[in-house]
Amino acid sequence: MSDKLDDMEVAALRRLLDRQAIVECVINSCRGVDRGDEPVFRSAYHPDAVEDHGSYIGDFDGLVEFLRGAMAPFSGYQRYVSNFEVDIDGDEAHVESYYLITLRQAVGTSLMVNGGRYLDRLERWDGRWGIVTRVVISEWGARWDGSGTPEDSGFVPARMDKEDLSYQRPLQVTRGNRSH
Repeated sequence: MSDKLDDMEVAALRRLLDRQAIVECVINSCRGVDRGDEPVFRSAYHPDAVEDHGSYIGDFDGLVEFLRGAMAPFSGYQRYVSNFEVDIDGDEAHVESYYLITLRQAVGTSLMVNGGRYLDRLERWDGRWGIVTRVVISEWGARWDGSGTPEDSGFVPARMDKEDLSYQRPLQVTRGNRSH
């Protein structure tokens, strides 16, 4: 038995590596917005990307400004992405993923929830996958009473910027985390 990979195994490994890079790209598009981390958000897209995001259709720089304004009324939000269908053809990939976003109003206790799909076309440029076209499809939405707040829970508070504990290296457990 040889330790060397045959051509089929090498091709399968390349496909898995590409798929993982593509999934991470889609995840970074969400994490970048949720953490207010523009470099992470930008890393998911190629510079000339265009997006149809409901009331915004246009280039990436305009999308950044649109989302900054759209997220301003909320004190907390999270995007969850799942059910990745990835179709890779050379240096191009088409991806359908499901999203769920929850948003808490900055004033009051109302929660908004929305579910839908991201339809993405990605391209590999100089070895890096990035979104070049995205269409966001909203399938449903709801508004709920969100009484009770995370501040009352005793947990470390979330931040929508780089002061969030997810950026701490190395991660440490301290009472000081409560002040983040």
